Amino acid sequence: MATSPNTQQLQIKSYFASSVQDAIEHARGEMGADALLLNSRPAPPEARYLGEYEVVFGKYPERPVPVPASAPAPGPMAQLADVEDLRQRMDEIRNLLMRPAPSRQTLHARHPDLLQALLSADIEIGVAADIEDAVAQRLNQRSSTVTDISRKHRLPEWDPEIVRAETISEIESRIDIAPPVGRITALVGPPGAGKTTTLIKMAVSQTLSTGRSVQLISADSHRIGAAEQFRTYATILGVPFQTVEGPAALAQAIDASSSASHIFIDTPGLSPALIDELGMDVAGFLARRQDIDTHLVLTASMKQIDLEKAAERYAVYNPSRLLFTRLDETESLGPLFGVALRLSKPLSFLCHGQLIPEDIEAASKSRISEALVRHLPRSLKPAA
Repeated sequence: MATSPNTQQLQIKSYFASSVQDAIEHARGEMGADALLLNSRPAPPEARYLGEYEVVFGKYPERPVPVPASAPAPGPMAQLADVEDLRQRMDEIRNLLMRPAPSRQTLHARHPDLLQALLSADIEIGVAADIEDAVAQRLNQRSSTVTDISRKHRLPEWDPEIVRAETISEIESRIDIAPPVGRITALVGPPGAGKTTTLIKMAVSQTLSTGRSVQLISADSHRIGAAEQFRTYATILGVPFQTVEGPAALAQAIDASSSASHIFIDTPGLSPALIDELGMDVAGFLARRQDIDTHLVLTASMKQIDLEKAAERYAVYNPSRLLFTRLDETESLGPLFGVALRLSKPLSFLCHGQLIPEDIEAASKSRISEALVRHLPRSLKPAA
């Protein structure tokens, strides 16, 4: 057991055990029923000898730490440093507390193997416990002896394929898919997410599938060489290309285009500071234009908390859908699934390489669900 001194107000402890359930019971027994479940994850390699899983709990102390009366008053610079340090610590705690914690009912998993399989797919513990509970209810409804089951507080031993099928159904019921491309499509997202390459993939795929003409517009005038890279692609494809600077020029380019052609708009990837400084004009334009289909491009290999921070920064663009790249760089789609649930936005496309246009596919529920259940064991036994 390790102690993390993140803050003087909230005492945070990590518990390691061979299963999440054992770690939760240990934490509840030591810290009490009012302890807050903050996070859960597979134990890092250097701590694996302590247990396979790490569960983080927090608890407020009963008595505040007294401040010595003789302590000298800090100077102005020290006060500013203290405020900044406190703000950073509050942000860390807020990110932890925003994670959905499982209800008291789901803490005692009826199918521990299923719960651990979902956690192994990097699904948040609160979401994983909720899915496990929903699957248990689905299996309960299949049974013809519901009364006996509820009295014994256990489920029958189900065929793993039935559990797998019900888990897939439950996961897919929580995913929204919307792959069709609108006539005017814009991609927004962080630097390095692969927007330009993805946009070219979409343009080529759309041209091949519909035969309609395509026009490419670059609104990225901030990166050196960005427009030239896009222009090269346009030359190879033999399609019109235009660089614009600012919302007025972008609106003019859209209005001057043929109503029969698809328009694909590339936007700059900006850091948090530059979004406020340089990106608000384009963001406001895209947010107001209901005829523009804006996709937020995120990298599937990122951690969920980083995905959520990126999505928060680009919320000013009012994207309607999520598009994920670099699926070939990760074995886990749990963060992708989690951020889609958190944002309540449908998935449009998935990219898994650099080949144009092969390495792009319309998002599908089965693609996500099959990846999330691959850790399910061949045999599943209910909890006693």
